[in-house]
Amino acid sequence: MYEKNTMLHLFQNLEYEILSKKPTILGFIQFREGLYL
Repeated sequence: MYEKNTMLHLFQNLEYEILSKKPTILGFIQFREGLYL
């Protein structure tokens, strides 16, 4: 249970870092292209 909560907390932190940066559509497209390469 503790490990699961830790992973969720880390994921939320990562999501916050991504959203706190300039969330432009171009950046999002480049991010998705990076995932598929």
